[in-house]
Amino acid sequence: TSGYATNSRNFSEFNYEARVHWNPRISDDFTLNTFVGANRRNSKLSRLFGQTVGGLVQPNFYNLKNSTDTPLAQNDDFNRRVNSVFGSVSLGYKETLFIEATGRNDWFSTTYEDGFYPSVTGSFDFSNVLKTDWLSFGKIRAGWAKVASDTDPYQLTNVFNQPTNFNGAPRYTLGTQNNNRELKPEMKETKEIGIEANFFKNRFGLDVTYYDVNITDAILPLTIDPATGFRTNLINAGEISNKGVEAMVFVTPVKTEDFSWTLNWNFAKNENKIVKLYEGVTTYQLTNAPFRARLLAVEGESYGAIYGTDFVYDANGNKVIASNGRYAATGIKNLGSTLPDYNMGLRNTMKYKNLSLSFLFDMQKGGKYFSTSHMWGMYSGMIEESALGGNRAAGITLEGVLANGTPNTRNLTAQQYGAMHYNTVDALNVFDADYIKLRDVTLGYDLPKSLIGGFLEGVRISAFGRNLLAWNLDWKGMDPENTSYGSGNIQGLEGGSLPSTRQYGFNVNFKF
Repeated sequence: TSGYATNSRNFSEFNYEARVHWNPRISDDFTLNTFVGANRRNSKLSRLFGQTVGGLVQPNFYNLKNSTDTPLAQNDDFNRRVNSVFGSVSLGYKETLFIEATGRNDWFSTTYEDGFYPSVTGSFDFSNVLKTDWLSFGKIRAGWAKVASDTDPYQLTNVFNQPTNFNGAPRYTLGTQNNNRELKPEMKETKEIGIEANFFKNRFGLDVTYYDVNITDAILPLTIDPATGFRTNLINAGEISNKGVEAMVFVTPVKTEDFSWTLNWNFAKNENKIVKLYEGVTTYQLTNAPFRARLLAVEGESYGAIYGTDFVYDANGNKVIASNGRYAATGIKNLGSTLPDYNMGLRNTMKYKNLSLSFLFDMQKGGKYFSTSHMWGMYSGMIEESALGGNRAAGITLEGVLANGTPNTRNLTAQQYGAMHYNTVDALNVFDADYIKLRDVTLGYDLPKSLIGGFLEGVRISAFGRNLLAWNLDWKGMDPENTSYGSGNIQGLEGGSLPSTRQYGFNVNFKF
């Protein structure tokens, strides 16, 4: 049916802030920096939508008035405000010892309670005390902080929605979420300690941090009995713990007047645990894939565990084959966490006079993902593995034993083998998220001063390639990095992801 639609979206955010600073000179040894301030943040989103109904009266005339039936129109407005007061006090001693304390209180328009969150940080520059030739710089730091965050507007009270009219009669419906008039801000508490040091005239250095983060009062919709008139209750619930280490090490093993070689290594490891969900609730479903695999938050486990059916194993570790020749399946169980054991990277940078070359390797170890693309690709015979290595006519006999312990001898056709990937064992579509990648290669050249004009400070020509190669993939049909979408809760359930792409580019930078 022919038609015309128009959509207008406007978003604005205004911040009004005032500060008063007081930085008195106490003595030659002590420095004091303080300020207090206030802030108001207004966010507004408005949308206007219109579309024709029943087609166009006059072909190719695109106007809402040209609608066969009464055109549909809708407008939405979302307003959000945060009022804040804050302050900071920073005390320094001989440019060596520093301590800082901050406090902030936010009044959110989207929560019933306000949020107060302080912080205390300190650092000690021990290289100013321990003066040696081999230590270029050294600092120990520690901190504790709280941060409050709110949610989307209009979730403190239940309001009616207005769907499209039915036979000219207006309709009003209550939403499926029971909102919470006593909603509190989500709170994140962070404790951190670290050390940073450079040695041998900055030829070698490290930066290591240990952190402990606790998130409480998470705002989430809890599933309830639909007989109440709602599908979910909006609540403050849960306590999530994150502990981990982040480290960076660099070394310059070769450095001459014309040539230098520097290696940068970084490492990150995070241990995640759901300490508590909600009174009487130990499992919360984040999302699900067709038809059974799902992403759950389970008390006592890592956040974002993949749940589904697994293989059945006998006492000797053999996979059990059902009487139909397919794998026997367990009930719903934990198939692995979407979170990796660790990530790390290694960058090499080499410079010879005006020419430089750098390349970065990235690595991820651990973590799982469920691939809907693999499930449907095997079911429909659209991916290479379903062709049984070109031997589709002969079929396949799955390795394993029958329930009585005898070896399996039943042959499956290629179609039967592919089809079982969606209606038997979900673990068939769960893969390790490990990878090693050549993340980027950059070759650059700085033109000599003699070749550029006097009004230019420098000209740099460079060529680069990114996401060039990948190794150690559990399933070569999927990039594990493409199984997560943004920074939300939906991680590790892949569905319809596009293949990752290589990028090549060429840059010319001018400095004036």
